[in-house]
Formats: sequence, structure tokens, C-alpha cells
Amino acid sequence: MGQQGGKKMNVYKTDNWNQMNIHQHGRRYVVSEISSVEGELTYDFESRQEMQRWAEQRFSASNFDGTEEERAEILGKFKRV
Repeated sequence: MGQQGGKKMNVYKTDNWNQMNIHQHGRRYVVSEISSVEGELTYDFESRQEMQRWAEQRFSASNFDGTEEERAEILGKFKRV
């Protein structure tokens, strides 16, 4: 399935090569992460709760390089989807 249709929200974007977006397709959520280091990674979630658990782990305080405010903003965007 392509990235057409559904709702899209930008989680963060530092430039054209480093960004993360959430695409909502009904009850499914697809998170695409574009990195200048790893290329494009796609994560597919069957529910909002599954995506939230992933986001909490992916952006845990011990794994996040930015400030606590930046981390809270990113997690807040996942909660608003």
C-alpha cells in the first residue's frame, strides 16, 4: 500500500533527509522515518495504542539525544494523532 490517502502528521523535520511522519489509514498507522544515516524506515501499527508504546520506547529519555522539551513535543504529537 502506498502513502496515498489518509491523514499525515509531521513528527519532526530537521531537513529533507532527517524527518519522521505519521500516516493514518483508518485504524492503521504507518510511521516513516527518513534518516541521512539509515535511509527510510517504515513502521506499521494496527492500533494507536501499539504506535504509542513504540513511540515511548523509541523516544525514551535514555535513547533521546535532544532536550526533554523536544522529546515531550515529539511524544505529544504521537498522542494527538
